[in-house]
Amino acid sequence: MAINQKDIKLLWGRSGNRCSQCKVGLTQDKSSVSASFTLGEQAHIVGEKENAARGRSSLTTDERNSYHNLILLCPNCHTVIDENEIDWSVERLHKIKSEHELWVSETLSETVDHVKLAKDTAVAAIVDAAVNLCGLDDWDRFSRAALSVSPSWSGKLIEDVAIFRKRMIGAIWPTGFEEFRRATLTLAIYFHRASEKFLEHAESVSQGRWRVVKFYKIRDPNPNYHADLERYEIWLEECYELVYLTAKAANWFSDVVRRDINPLFFLEKGRFLVEEGPFEDFSIRTGVLSFTDIEKEGLPKKALSS
Repeated sequence: MAINQKDIKLLWGRSGNRCSQCKVGLTQDKSSVSASFTLGEQAHIVGEKENAARGRSSLTTDERNSYHNLILLCPNCHTVIDENEIDWSVERLHKIKSEHELWVSETLSETVDHVKLAKDTAVAAIVDAAVNLCGLDDWDRFSRAALSVSPSWSGKLIEDVAIFRKRMIGAIWPTGFEEFRRATLTLAIYFHRASEKFLEHAESVSQGRWRVVKFYKIRDPNPNYHADLERYEIWLEECYELVYLTAKAANWFSDVVRRDINPLFFLEKGRFLVEEGPFEDFSIRTGVLSFTDIEKEGLPKKALSS
């Protein structure tokens, strides 16, 4: 599991955007590196994995990736520390982190915007909820299954998407993040609508998955076969269309997060694609979907009313 956005915001905010060892100014944005700023690294005190530096520990993966086990370092200090475990023990790194954060509080208190830090932390928690409850890390597999000839969904994802929508509808949003609010609500609404539409003609099967029910085939013979088949095809297209809208919303959401909150968000994985197929010729079609600026203007109200 990756480090969540809330812990990243806490780490950078409490470290004053400086290396905990040498105090050099750091940045999260690779494109902003200059003579004055170095690309910062979120280093693990207890190693992220057992075979990493200081990795032998009973801590779980979540605990290893939490704020309490992270220290902000520049690349040089990170390398020096990881290459010499004897001199840089877990206990020493915790001490360095605590002393550095105290130094930031006492020395840089006037330059640290605590109100902004609180807002950023609240927003980061919303980003984490979107990643975890919408299964964004597993988007490729979801889109292939949801857009296949015989669609299927994970039962857990269906439940989590409903939870996410409820949380976002009732959320208290920090000021200054209006487009983020709109993009997140649009993602929550369209994803939930897609799951609800799918459930209209789906059944639970083994291993916690739901699959489509081809209701036009239930009776044999079916005197209404052609009419039922037409209804099924219309419903299936509606399912696909809502997944397309969810993909557009996910890309809008991630673009806003990269612009306003974390420039490294899903940077390596890239944009959220839609993958359709396999078709009769075994081909798979892949594409990127995005809202136009005009489409964004009506959201999320349009998503709620349509």
